[in-house]
Amino acid sequence: MAALQTIRDRGGLLVSIVIGLALIAFIVGDALSSGSSMFSGERNQVGEIAGESVSIIDYQNTLTQQEELVKMTNGLSSLTEEQQVMLQNNIWQQMVMEKLMGTEYEELGLTVGGDELYDVLLGDNMTPAVRQLFADPNTGVVDRERARQIVQQILASPNPADRAYWLNIEREVTDNRMLSKYGDLVAKAMFVTDAQAKANTEGNASKADISYIVKNYNTIDDSTIQISNEEIKAYYNENKARFQQAESRRIAYVNFDIDPSGEDYTDTEKTVKELVEEFAASEDPMEFVNLSSDVKADLTYYKRNEISNDSLADFLFSDKGGVFGPYLENNAYKISRVGSKRMLPDSVRARHILIDPRTVGYEQAKAIADSLANLLKNGADFEELARANSIDQNSAVNGGDLGWFRQNMMVQPFSDSVFFAKKNDLKVVVTQFGAHVVEITDMAKPEEKIQMATIEKEVIPSNKTTNKIYNDARSFATNINSAADFDKKAEETGLTKRIATVNKNDRGIAGMEDAREMIRQIYLAEKPGVVHTTDESIIFTNGDKYTVAVLTQINEEGTAPINDVAVTIKRILTQKKKAEILKKELAGMMGGSESLLSVAQKAGEDVKEATEVSFNSFQIPGAGIEPRVIAAASLLEQGKISAPIEGNQGVFVIMVNNRTTEEVTPDMLAEAKATQEQMNLYRANYQALQAIIKHGEVKDQRYKFY
Repeated sequence: MAALQTIRDRGGLLVSIVIGLALIAFIVGDALSSGSSMFSGERNQVGEIAGESVSIIDYQNTLTQQEELVKMTNGLSSLTEEQQVMLQNNIWQQMVMEKLMGTEYEELGLTVGGDELYDVLLGDNMTPAVRQLFADPNTGVVDRERARQIVQQILASPNPADRAYWLNIEREVTDNRMLSKYGDLVAKAMFVTDAQAKANTEGNASKADISYIVKNYNTIDDSTIQISNEEIKAYYNENKARFQQAESRRIAYVNFDIDPSGEDYTDTEKTVKELVEEFAASEDPMEFVNLSSDVKADLTYYKRNEISNDSLADFLFSDKGGVFGPYLENNAYKISRVGSKRMLPDSVRARHILIDPRTVGYEQAKAIADSLANLLKNGADFEELARANSIDQNSAVNGGDLGWFRQNMMVQPFSDSVFFAKKNDLKVVVTQFGAHVVEITDMAKPEEKIQMATIEKEVIPSNKTTNKIYNDARSFATNINSAADFDKKAEETGLTKRIATVNKNDRGIAGMEDAREMIRQIYLAEKPGVVHTTDESIIFTNGDKYTVAVLTQINEEGTAPINDVAVTIKRILTQKKKAEILKKELAGMMGGSESLLSVAQKAGEDVKEATEVSFNSFQIPGAGIEPRVIAAASLLEQGKISAPIEGNQGVFVIMVNNRTTEEVTPDMLAEAKATQEQMNLYRANYQALQAIIKHGEVKDQRYKFY
């Protein structure tokens, strides 16, 4: 159906799945990323939502239905891995939202009525996501009557997939509308008082120009500061809220790269050399390339300076004939010769009329194009015919003019037709887009170009090489039963031990193309130790690597153990003790000093300047993020030197040189209030949903299956 295809093209791949859900996916994905793991659930349980089990059967059925819908509505035979992962996450997020938010909506009595839904789909308040499906690509204007006709055609279609496509959009728009209503409701409850708006405005209205000196913490060596275990323990107990962690797992691993050996390079070069004589004698070198090379023939015509290999360019343009190579380039051995030589322009200007084959078929589209070409040959106006008949509206509004373009900017059949033609030629050419009536209106001066016929054989690891590398990995893995065994073996063999922290839904690890199966097995392990494959091997194949890994640490969601954060706490306490030392030193230097410059000279530091520092400032120019210093600058009396201030990078002493205070007007107060209300709306749409999900007893256990 042409009408459905039009909105599919404008909506893009997976539009029926992701329309209007970008914010929801972000919020739900963020909130669920720290969900706790469970190993005691039923074997067929993919997760829990609001304490209710979600079976793998229900989840997979929903997933399969949506996958089939996406494939049918987008004309695909299968989805890529990336699209499958996207769909898996989307289905889970939708299930979470439907369950948790459905309960919220029901309790609040929120609904979307029929008239309201029609209004945001096809009425005066059409949502932006739906608008893009029907908007004129040139003007952005939506013909609502035409949009309604298209939807009626879709719903009347005998193809269930067509109807499902639109009904899916209706469902997503309804969900998005409900979420918007909920966010507005919560935001309205977060009232911004006049006092809040006034405080925020005054925080920006008063600005101080300051001078400051800073004594950095790195001026004191860490080794001079002693931190006891008792101090670490006391700080940990008093600040446990600072050490909350998401669920994760830590591994150590070694990779065995499956790279070609020297013998593989030699063998590949030999194979290519054996083709030289036959390649040189071939009467159709481009066809020979297609039959013999790992890469199909490149039909582009190149100028001499467009070939990056100077030696190759010199050979091909020398008119000597013969074959150049073998030569090694991009991990492949190649041989090249001239496939064809022509005098061609760099660029061409043309205009066309494109006939849509989706409604009449390619044969009839070609017949229509031939008829239009005959009319043009008999004096018809090209511009009028283009505006009346071409489905390429971007060019039709300009009488079919495509402007100037280079050879590789158009699909091959179209490009060949215009670049191999002469100025003012009129041609009919069929491409995957339809039947084109093309007229060449101008072209650059032709110059010599060649078509390069290149046979390419990538150097890949042979079975012999792969087996040797696998045996190396097996030799390493022998008698490894623990992390200690792993560390000892890595040290003995001189292999690089790598460390990684992974989350249950991660798909990759640094240095690996696809580590999903290994990550899944890491999370299926119940305790630290060697990670095994499903067939009990400890050698994983991850792309072009063999990997041996051990699970070294399981981090459950909640408060991190003291041993895991002891180093962090020691660093915090060390800085605090340094701050006390520096504050005491600077206080002593300030005695008897009449200026900040005098203090700076005693401290051996430079006086620095910062202008327009307000209470609402995010950072101090030249000093970075220093909230304590900003607060002090907002309150300090002009001309006075401050007491030493403990900052993030060191201890500061400041002086306010000048302070200006802008008059707070009603307009400024109104603007501040509107800004805070907008921030409240964001918080309602983000934090409220996060809170619901956090307390919604959501457990994502999909890692057990995917």
